[in-house]
Amino acid sequence: MIDGNEEDESGNYAFEIEVNEDEWESIIQMQVNELSCILESENIQRPGKFTNGRRTSSHLVYPIVAYDAERCPYPTVLGLVLTGLAGKTLFFGTGIKGLSVGLVDYMNDLLEFEGMTIGIQWNPADVFIEAKVATILLPDDILFARENGWIEMMSQVREGKRSTHRLAVAKLGRMALAHEKQKRAYKELEEEGFGEAGRGL
Repeated sequence: MIDGNEEDESGNYAFEIEVNEDEWESIIQMQVNELSCILESENIQRPGKFTNGRRTSSHLVYPIVAYDAERCPYPTVLGLVLTGLAGKTLFFGTGIKGLSVGLVDYMNDLLEFEGMTIGIQWNPADVFIEAKVATILLPDDILFARENGWIEMMSQVREGKRSTHRLAVAKLGRMALAHEKQKRAYKELEEEGFGEAGRGL
């Protein structure tokens, strides 16, 4: 994970690491790979079983990516959504201890704004998705970002012009890709090898 922030005397955060927007996709993929390795080492399995007791062999994951121009000016993968059977999903991701200092303070600000108790182990992904600081990345988002820029894509999420996909993924799981634009985008990514094991979507 990238973490290059330090607090100045005014209480603001100065980031020493500058990330070129062209590098976002590879940075996200590295973080997805890191979390995927942890998943494997902890033997975490996808939800649901077939009648014969076997589980799905799918490697499909949806990364949860956060970005904020001031508090998190580089893509941060907060977790992965693993698809299972019958629309079931499993979230695996970073707890508050895995966040940068800037993101922890930002999360606390968001919780305070919502009137929620600080200090309880809230799921960071839930908090940042609710605030539209994070999104569950689906295939069409990737193609849109390649064409229009990742910052523009995240800005549209923040403004409510693009979905965070929380509802579709929570209710449909893998079938969140059933929409025609997602199917087309997934097929395009799959043809370039993006859908291989350990490679994210």
